[in-house]
Amino acid sequence: MMVLMELLPALFVVVVGFVSGVVSGMSGGGGAMIMIPTFIATGLPPQAAVATAKLSGLGGDFGGLAAFLKSGHIRKDITRVMIPVAVLVGLVTPLVFAAVSSREFQIALAVLMIALLPTLFIKKRLPKRRTRRHKVAGYSLYSVVLFLQGIFSGGVGSLAVYVLTLLFGTTKLETMATRRVIVAVLSPVTLVSLLIGGYVSVWLGLVGLAGAFAGTYVGSKIALRRGESFVTVVMALTIFASSVALLLTA
Repeated sequence: MMVLMELLPALFVVVVGFVSGVVSGMSGGGGAMIMIPTFIATGLPPQAAVATAKLSGLGGDFGGLAAFLKSGHIRKDITRVMIPVAVLVGLVTPLVFAAVSSREFQIALAVLMIALLPTLFIKKRLPKRRTRRHKVAGYSLYSVVLFLQGIFSGGVGSLAVYVLTLLFGTTKLETMATRRVIVAVLSPVTLVSLLIGGYVSVWLGLVGLAGAFAGTYVGSKIALRRGESFVTVVMALTIFASSVALLLTA
Protein backbone atom coordinates (compact mmCIF):
# COMPACT_ATOMS: atom_id res chain seq x y z
CA MET A 1 0.00 0.00 0.00
CA MET A 2 2.87 2.36 0.89
CA VAL A 3 4.52 1.73 -2.49
CA LEU A 4 1.25 2.43 -4.29
CA MET A 5 0.83 5.74 -2.43
CA GLU A 6 4.33 6.75 -3.44
CA LEU A 7 3.63 5.88 -7.08
CA LEU A 8 0.30 7.74 -7.27
CA PRO A 9 1.87 11.18 -7.97
CA ALA A 10 3.96 9.66 -10.77
CA LEU A 11 0.93 7.90 -12.29
CA PHE A 12 -1.02 11.16 -12.09
CA VAL A 13 1.79 13.06 -13.82
CA VAL A 14 2.26 10.55 -16.65
CA VAL A 15 -1.48 10.49 -17.45
CA VAL A 16 -1.78 14.28 -17.40
CA GLY A 17 1.48 14.47 -19.37
CA PHE A 18 0.00 12.31 -22.12
CA VAL A 19 -3.20 14.40 -22.25
CA SER A 20 -1.25 17.67 -22.28
CA GLY A 21 0.95 16.22 -25.02
CA VAL A 22 -2.04 15.43 -27.23
CA VAL A 23 -3.33 18.99 -26.76
CA SER A 24 0.11 20.42 -27.45
CA GLY A 25 0.56 18.21 -30.51
CA MET A 26 -2.74 19.31 -32.06
CA SER A 27 -2.27 23.01 -31.32
CA GLY A 28 1.48 23.53 -31.43
CA GLY A 29 1.86 24.31 -27.71
CA GLY A 30 0.06 24.84 -24.44
CA GLY A 31 1.32 21.77 -22.60
CA ALA A 32 3.05 23.80 -19.89
CA MET A 33 -0.18 25.50 -18.81
CA ILE A 34 -1.48 22.01 -17.90
CA MET A 35 1.72 20.60 -16.43
CA ILE A 36 2.65 23.50 -14.13
CA PRO A 37 -0.53 23.24 -11.99
CA THR A 38 -0.18 19.45 -12.14
CA PHE A 39 3.27 19.60 -10.55
CA ILE A 40 2.00 22.08 -7.96
CA ALA A 41 -0.78 19.59 -7.13
CA THR A 42 1.88 16.95 -6.36
CA GLY A 43 3.38 19.27 -3.73
CA LEU A 44 6.07 21.19 -5.64
CA PRO A 45 6.39 24.93 -4.96
CA PRO A 46 5.48 27.16 -7.97
CA GLN A 47 9.05 27.96 -9.01
CA ALA A 48 10.04 24.28 -8.91
CA ALA A 49 6.85 23.40 -10.82
CA VAL A 50 7.79 25.82 -13.63
CA ALA A 51 11.33 24.41 -13.77
CA THR A 52 10.14 20.79 -13.68
CA ALA A 53 7.66 21.54 -16.47
CA LYS A 54 10.65 22.46 -18.62
CA LEU A 55 12.00 18.93 -18.15
CA SER A 56 8.67 17.26 -18.90
CA GLY A 57 8.26 19.68 -21.80
CA LEU A 58 11.24 18.09 -23.54
CA GLY A 59 8.93 15.16 -24.24
CA GLY A 60 6.55 17.46 -26.05
CA ASP A 61 9.36 19.23 -27.92
CA PHE A 62 10.93 16.03 -29.24
CA GLY A 63 7.67 14.11 -29.63
CA GLY A 64 6.35 16.87 -31.88
CA LEU A 65 9.68 17.16 -33.68
CA ALA A 66 9.66 13.42 -34.42
CA ALA A 67 6.21 13.73 -35.99
CA PHE A 68 7.08 16.80 -38.11
CA LEU A 69 10.66 15.96 -39.07
CA LYS A 70 9.82 14.53 -42.51
CA SER A 71 6.58 16.46 -43.05
CA GLY A 72 8.07 19.22 -45.20
CA HIS A 73 6.52 21.91 -42.97
CA ILE A 74 9.72 23.06 -41.20
CA ARG A 75 10.81 26.54 -42.39
CA LYS A 76 14.56 26.08 -42.53
CA ASP A 77 15.16 29.74 -43.43
CA ILE A 78 13.75 30.70 -40.04
CA THR A 79 15.40 27.91 -38.01
CA ARG A 80 18.84 28.78 -39.44
CA VAL A 81 18.63 32.22 -37.85
CA MET A 82 16.72 31.35 -34.68
CA ILE A 83 18.62 28.25 -33.49
CA PRO A 84 21.77 30.25 -32.53
CA VAL A 85 19.48 32.80 -30.83
CA ALA A 86 17.78 29.96 -28.92
CA VAL A 87 21.16 28.73 -27.65
CA LEU A 88 22.10 32.22 -26.45
CA VAL A 89 18.70 32.79 -24.83
CA GLY A 90 18.88 29.37 -23.16
CA LEU A 91 22.17 30.35 -21.54
CA VAL A 92 20.96 33.77 -20.35
CA THR A 93 17.40 33.17 -19.09
CA PRO A 94 18.27 30.92 -16.10
CA LEU A 95 20.34 33.81 -14.69
CA VAL A 96 17.16 35.86 -14.16
CA PHE A 97 14.77 32.94 -13.55
CA ALA A 98 14.68 33.36 -9.78
CA ALA A 99 14.44 37.15 -9.76
CA VAL A 100 11.57 37.96 -12.13
CA SER A 101 8.06 38.74 -10.92
CA SER A 102 5.53 37.81 -13.58
CA ARG A 103 2.17 39.29 -12.46
CA GLU A 104 2.01 42.45 -14.61
CA PHE A 105 3.61 40.66 -17.52
CA GLN A 106 1.07 37.82 -17.38
CA ILE A 107 -1.90 40.21 -17.43
CA ALA A 108 -0.54 42.23 -20.37
CA LEU A 109 0.38 39.09 -22.32
CA ALA A 110 -3.05 37.51 -21.79
CA VAL A 111 -4.88 40.64 -23.02
CA LEU A 112 -2.59 40.90 -26.06
CA MET A 113 -3.03 37.23 -27.05
CA ILE A 114 -6.83 37.45 -26.80
CA ALA A 115 -6.86 40.69 -28.82
CA LEU A 116 -4.85 39.04 -31.61
CA LEU A 117 -6.97 35.88 -31.81
CA PRO A 118 -8.98 37.07 -34.87
CA THR A 119 -5.77 37.20 -36.93
CA LEU A 120 -5.61 33.39 -36.84
CA PHE A 121 -8.76 33.24 -38.97
CA ILE A 122 -7.62 35.57 -41.76
CA LYS A 123 -8.47 33.65 -44.91
CA LYS A 124 -6.16 35.45 -47.32
CA ARG A 125 -2.64 34.07 -47.15
CA LEU A 126 0.11 36.63 -46.68
CA PRO A 127 2.63 36.65 -49.54
CA LYS A 128 5.44 34.12 -49.18
CA ARG A 129 8.09 36.72 -50.10
CA ARG A 130 8.53 38.96 -47.06
CA THR A 131 10.30 42.32 -47.02
CA ARG A 132 13.52 42.87 -45.11
CA ARG A 133 11.57 44.97 -42.62
CA HIS A 134 9.18 42.08 -41.96
CA LYS A 135 12.08 39.69 -41.38
CA VAL A 136 14.03 42.02 -39.07
CA ALA A 137 10.88 42.66 -37.02
CA GLY A 138 10.06 38.94 -37.02
CA TYR A 139 13.48 37.77 -35.85
CA SER A 140 13.65 40.52 -33.21
CA LEU A 141 10.19 39.79 -31.78
CA TYR A 142 10.75 36.04 -31.88
CA SER A 143 13.97 36.52 -29.89
CA VAL A 144 12.00 38.42 -27.24
CA VAL A 145 9.36 35.66 -27.17
CA LEU A 146 12.05 33.00 -26.67
CA PHE A 147 13.55 34.98 -23.79
CA LEU A 148 10.16 35.34 -22.10
CA GLN A 149 9.34 31.68 -22.78
CA GLY A 150 12.61 30.64 -21.15
CA ILE A 151 11.61 32.47 -17.96
CA PHE A 152 7.84 32.02 -17.68
CA SER A 153 7.00 28.87 -19.73
CA GLY A 154 3.20 28.51 -19.62
CA GLY A 155 1.29 30.46 -22.26
CA VAL A 156 4.17 32.63 -23.48
CA GLY A 157 5.12 30.45 -26.45
CA SER A 158 1.70 31.05 -27.97
CA LEU A 159 2.85 34.58 -28.81
CA ALA A 160 5.25 33.03 -31.34
CA VAL A 161 2.22 31.91 -33.39
CA TYR A 162 1.42 35.53 -34.18
CA VAL A 163 5.03 36.42 -34.96
CA LEU A 164 5.42 33.54 -37.42
CA THR A 165 2.04 33.82 -39.15
CA LEU A 166 1.90 37.63 -39.42
CA LEU A 167 5.55 38.54 -40.05
CA PHE A 168 6.86 35.43 -41.82
CA GLY A 169 3.63 34.35 -43.52
CA THR A 170 3.83 30.75 -42.29
CA THR A 171 0.89 28.36 -42.46
CA LYS A 172 -0.37 26.98 -39.15
CA LEU A 173 1.36 23.63 -39.77
CA GLU A 174 4.61 25.42 -40.69
CA THR A 175 4.26 27.43 -37.50
CA MET A 176 3.90 24.30 -35.40
CA ALA A 177 6.78 22.46 -37.09
CA THR A 178 9.19 25.41 -37.03
CA ARG A 179 8.48 26.19 -33.38
CA ARG A 180 9.19 22.57 -32.45
CA VAL A 181 12.69 22.73 -33.95
CA ILE A 182 13.60 26.00 -32.23
CA VAL A 183 12.19 25.10 -28.80
CA ALA A 184 13.88 21.68 -29.00
CA VAL A 185 17.16 23.64 -28.92
CA LEU A 186 16.10 26.27 -26.35
CA SER A 187 14.67 23.91 -23.74
CA PRO A 188 17.67 21.60 -23.11
CA VAL A 189 20.07 24.55 -22.82
CA THR A 190 17.79 26.30 -20.30
CA LEU A 191 17.15 23.07 -18.44
CA VAL A 192 20.83 22.35 -17.75
CA SER A 193 21.21 25.56 -15.75
CA LEU A 194 17.97 24.94 -13.85
CA LEU A 195 19.13 21.43 -12.98
CA ILE A 196 22.42 22.79 -11.67
CA GLY A 197 20.46 25.35 -9.64
CA GLY A 198 18.44 22.57 -8.01
CA TYR A 199 15.05 23.84 -9.19
CA VAL A 200 13.95 20.65 -10.98
CA SER A 201 12.25 17.55 -9.54
CA VAL A 202 14.01 15.08 -11.82
CA TRP A 203 11.83 12.02 -11.09
CA LEU A 204 8.50 13.74 -11.70
CA GLY A 205 9.95 15.62 -14.66
CA LEU A 206 11.10 12.42 -16.35
CA VAL A 207 7.74 10.75 -15.75
CA GLY A 208 5.99 13.74 -17.29
CA LEU A 209 8.46 13.71 -20.18
CA ALA A 210 7.53 10.12 -21.07
CA GLY A 211 3.81 10.90 -21.10
CA ALA A 212 4.28 14.15 -23.01
CA PHE A 213 6.46 12.53 -25.69
CA ALA A 214 3.85 9.89 -26.50
CA GLY A 215 0.95 12.35 -26.33
CA THR A 216 2.60 15.03 -28.47
CA TYR A 217 3.58 12.52 -31.14
CA VAL A 218 -0.04 11.31 -31.33
CA GLY A 219 -1.43 14.85 -31.29
CA SER A 220 0.96 16.04 -34.01
CA LYS A 221 0.02 13.14 -36.27
CA ILE A 222 -3.66 14.04 -35.77
CA ALA A 223 -2.89 17.65 -36.73
CA LEU A 224 -1.05 16.59 -39.89
CA ARG A 225 -3.91 14.32 -40.87
CA ARG A 226 -6.71 16.82 -40.16
CA GLY A 227 -5.04 19.83 -41.80
CA GLU A 228 -5.01 23.64 -41.52
CA SER A 229 -8.66 24.32 -40.61
CA PHE A 230 -8.61 21.87 -37.71
CA VAL A 231 -5.27 23.19 -36.44
CA THR A 232 -6.48 26.80 -36.62
CA VAL A 233 -9.49 26.10 -34.39
CA VAL A 234 -7.53 24.03 -31.85
CA MET A 235 -4.73 26.60 -31.84
CA ALA A 236 -7.21 29.42 -31.16
CA LEU A 237 -8.89 27.48 -28.33
CA THR A 238 -5.52 26.67 -26.75
CA ILE A 239 -4.30 30.27 -26.95
CA PHE A 240 -7.56 31.47 -25.39
CA ALA A 241 -7.26 28.87 -22.60
CA SER A 242 -3.62 29.85 -22.03
CA SER A 243 -4.64 33.51 -21.79
CA VAL A 244 -7.35 32.76 -19.24
CA ALA A 245 -4.90 30.64 -17.24
CA LEU A 246 -2.41 33.51 -17.23
CA LEU A 247 -5.08 35.92 -15.94
CA LEU A 248 -6.25 33.53 -13.23
CA THR A 249 -2.74 32.86 -11.94
CA ALA A 250 -1.48 36.45 -12.13
